[in-house]
Amino acid sequence: MPVGPIDADVEAPVGLVYQMLAAIGQGPATGGERSQIVEADGDRTVCDFWTLVPLPIGGSRLLRTREEVRLRPPDAVEFRHLDGALRDLHERITVRALADRRTRLTYAALYRPATVLHRIGFWLARRVIERTVAEHFASLRQRAEARASRSRVFSPEEA
Repeated sequence: MPVGPIDADVEAPVGLVYQMLAAIGQGPATGGERSQIVEADGDRTVCDFWTLVPLPIGGSRLLRTREEVRLRPPDAVEFRHLDGALRDLHERITVRALADRRTRLTYAALYRPATVLHRIGFWLARRVIERTVAEHFASLRQRAEARASRSRVFSPEEA
């Protein structure tokens, strides 16, 4: 069962956007959202993520997931849920340069439900996942564009 693709364009260099995407546990915490590295071994990292998830009936809830994260420089980060309702959800976020200072983020996921009940649950959760990703991309876009505007490393001359 696929989710996405979900795209967002960012007015910032691809290197800066990838750097921010890969900085797990280092970004600003808002609304209780955060991440914590549990284990690191080579290119594999296990992290706990606390994500503010919008509920279909209104409001939101902070949800913890444990995920295996693999950085695939220079353009992708992969996630695999290790526990919870979406165990074995495989997600991938890629970055692609559209121009020197314009980047496209793309999210795509695949879920193979173990049971019919998991299939029904995922069918209900899909829209929540899509909305959460869109909100996270909007936040990343805002932070990356602000950082790009003041960066010396990713200045227009260096991009």
